[in-house]
Amino acid sequence: PDDADPLHRRLRNVVEEMAIASGITPPEIYVLDQEEGINAFAAGFSAEDAAVAVTRGTLETLTRDELQGVIAHEFSHILNGDMRLNIRLMGVLFGIMVLGVIGRLILRGSHHGRLVRSRDRGAPVVLLIGLGLAVLGYTGVFLARLIKASVSRQREYLADASAVQFTE
Repeated sequence: PDDADPLHRRLRNVVEEMAIASGITPPEIYVLDQEEGINAFAAGFSAEDAAVAVTRGTLETLTRDELQGVIAHEFSHILNGDMRLNIRLMGVLFGIMVLGVIGRLILRGSHHGRLVRSRDRGAPVVLLIGLGLAVLGYTGVFLARLIKASVSRQREYLADASAVQFTE
C-alpha cells in the first residue's frame, strides 16, 4: 500500500477499482519485475485465495485504461471460477496421461524381457493390455487437450465480455 513506485501504486488503484466493480475481495498483487513482455494472469483456486500477477512490461507499456482492461479481464477469470476449472481439467488430463505412461512401461518392460519371458503363456495378454493402455492413454490425452483448448477459448471470450461490464 505504501509503495513509492508510481507504477505499483497505479496497479494497486486499478486492482482495487476492479475489486469494487466485480464485488470480490482484492486479490494479492504480484509484479514480475524481470519480465519485459506484456502479460498478466490470475492464479488461485477460488476468489478468496486468488492472486493477480502482471509483468513489468505491462506496467511500463500500457496506459491506465489499457491496464484497467487487462486487470478487468483477469478479475473475470477469478469471478467465473476459471482457475478452478483449469486445475480440474489438468487433473483429468494427467490421469488419462498416466494410463498411457503405464501402457508404455508395460510394453517397454515386456520388450526388454523384464516383465514376461517369451515362453510365458501370459506374454500376449500382458502385451495386449500394455498396448491397449498406451493407445487409450495417448488418444485420451489428444482428445482431452482438444476439449481443454475449446473450453479455454470459450472462457477467454466470457472473460472479455465480463471485463467490458466491469470497466463501463
